[in-house]
This record gives sequence, C-alpha cells and structure tokens, in this order.
Amino acid sequence: MDGFKDYEVFIDDWNPPIENITKFQLIAIINKKLRKKRTQEGWSKGIELEVQPEWEKILREDGSILWEYTKLGWKAMHYQQRDQKGKIKRNWLSFKSLDYKGKKK
Repeated sequence: MDGFKDYEVFIDDWNPPIENITKFQLIAIINKKLRKKRTQEGWSKGIELEVQPEWEKILREDGSILWEYTKLGWKAMHYQQRDQKGKIKRNWLSFKSLDYKGKKK
C-alpha cells in the first residue's frame, strides 16, 4: 500500500439529494453552507454556492428566497453561465455582504 496516499474524507461534505425539497429546507441548507464558507473564505470576494439539481425548481419558482437574504444585508444573486448552444455550463448563487467595505489601506 505504499503507492496509495491517505485522503481525509469529511462526511459533512456529502449531502445526499433531497427529493421534493421545500423552501425552508433549502434555506436551512444555504444557511449551513454560508456559515461554513464564511469562516473559510472570508468576505473579500463574497461566497459562491453551486446550485444543486434539486434546488433548481424552487429557485426558479420562488424568488423570495434571495430577496430575504437581501433584506438581511446580503447581495444575493442567481447566475447561470451557458455555452454557445445554450446549455448551462455553470449554475451558482453568489452572496456578498453589503456591509463589507474591504481592507483599509
């Protein structure tokens, strides 16, 4: 086994898909991911979360989720990057703190 490297596996990183996700379940998932990433990445560039397939329907049908984050002091946006044929290459949520002013020089 000398040719194998040891890898750390964190069970917290694995999130099984939830069928028929509700708005409140999605908000709880987003909040958990924001808390975790906020401590890892800081505020400078904001936080991006990749949209999971089970989130797509509720994000498309209920815009109030991102609006609620805006009322809490975040700039919350849903972005999609498409290729030349119109197929989605990347689908993500972006959260930036409206209170963050950057590093003082």
